[in-house]
Amino acid sequence: MGSSIEAVKHLSKDLGINEDALIHDGIIEYLKSRIKECMRDRLEIISRYKISSLDEFEKKVREGSIPEHPGWEDLIVLENLENTIKKLKKELSHVGNIPFS
Repeated sequence: MGSSIEAVKHLSKDLGINEDALIHDGIIEYLKSRIKECMRDRLEIISRYKISSLDEFEKKVREGSIPEHPGWEDLIVLENLENTIKKLKKELSHVGNIPFS
């Protein structure tokens, strides 16, 4: 098996699943997995700093109750995680609405 297309054809035949359904469901599961991973990373940062939101985190770093280092770096990571989660959820919603034959 040299290509992804061949792998999909092989799995589809072996499992008795329509190729489009296999790809569609695979994309959905991948997006869900990435969302869970990002949410786990987000929760780790939120728990570490005992905060409930991005705004609270930024406020605490600005006022000095959270050290600037690594506070600012973790704030950037948290912002990126939240943006990624939004993007992945949007894509999940889009893919979930795509009909397959």
